[in-house]
Amino acid sequence: MNVRKSHIRTLEDLLSARQVVEQYPEASLSQPMLRRWARDGLIRAVKYPSGRVRFRRADVEALLEPQAADGPAPAPSAAGDGQGVLS
Repeated sequence: MNVRKSHIRTLEDLLSARQVVEQYPEASLSQPMLRRWARDGLIRAVKYPSGRVRFRRADVEALLEPQAADGPAPAPSAAGDGQGVLS
């Protein structure tokens, strides 16, 4: 089976809600919180036809970036940033 390296890297950069919570424990995120934010368009997500949701590592790190520099990050506002859930 010949799989392109770029495809493998893309799969490695997609995280389930559980993986995000486990890999970023200092962020105090929960799986339901991430799913709700994805549903509300507050964080970009990839939704598979099966209904599974994955988060791009870069999007998660961008969300957490202010927390690393300035202390706890404020919760995203209900207005969002105009970015919807990807399908």
